[in-house]
Amino acid sequence: MIKKLFLTIISIFLLNSCSLDSILALSQINKIQKVRSTSYTKEYRGYFARKNLKPVTRGRKFIFYYNRHKKDLAVLTHPKGEYIVYSITRSPNKVLHINSSRKKGYRYTNRLLRKRGYRQITPTSVGYKTYISRRIFKGHKTYYLRAINYQKLIYRYKQAIRTYNYNKVKHIKTKLPHTFIASYFKLYQTSAKTAKEKTQIKLIGIKLNLIKDTISKQEKPSNDTKSPSMYEQYSKCTSYTKLHKFLHSKKAKESLSYAEFSRLTYKEAKLREDELLKHGSIEELIAEYKRTNNPRYKQKAMQLIKMTQK
Repeated sequence: MIKKLFLTIISIFLLNSCSLDSILALSQINKIQKVRSTSYTKEYRGYFARKNLKPVTRGRKFIFYYNRHKKDLAVLTHPKGEYIVYSITRSPNKVLHINSSRKKGYRYTNRLLRKRGYRQITPTSVGYKTYISRRIFKGHKTYYLRAINYQKLIYRYKQAIRTYNYNKVKHIKTKLPHTFIASYFKLYQTSAKTAKEKTQIKLIGIKLNLIKDTISKQEKPSNDTKSPSMYEQYSKCTSYTKLHKFLHSKKAKESLSYAEFSRLTYKEAKLREDELLKHGSIEELIAEYKRTNNPRYKQKAMQLIKMTQK
């Protein structure tokens, strides 16, 4: 009797979990968090409620600031009746939070930020790539903010270019957007004088996809023959446990690009889904349904519940 009552309660909870997910999602809105960190990049994501979010100035709802001393990227928003500055680099901390009025508007907020060492910038000028789009997040209308810190990778490439040393970046898999390095590369490419410098800068340019791969075999280093990459090896993996272990290892962070990591993460999720649908318990299926809202988990859990009641 107790077991049947417990299973009935679970069934009711499953059927109403969508509203619970929507409530829990509120704790993740108006907050920025670091979601991924590799040897050369750091990624941050945030969701901001669209309702009552007013333009800060000139129609812009998000204005970026940077503190060079703290190396902190921040974003200014203007919810109705207040101004809030969120730190991106030092998430989830807030830099500034003031109630707005006629005397305390954008100019006032800007002055306070300048006193704290923050200057208005474009993110690319300080090594960040940012994306803003509208997105429905678990039933809530939001603005989705994504920021990727390329500062460490930019430094490494500039060091290699400046010293004409391809070996400094030869092992790097992470792609660097051209906007951060193209002009710097062009400057040293035109300044190359010796045959060695020209070969090295050409190799770096090919790696950055700034010039086409027309280097002869004699120009390439003798140890440049590549064995199958880590991505190629694990893209054929059919074991969830093996792929999961690899993706959470230091080797994955160092050897995979962002796109490769994303594709393998998707593959990992599909392998986990197949494994749970075949061998998962009721409790595991319910937990995964609550996390992903995937109806296949709910359907399978309900099937198992009915089987136990017979």
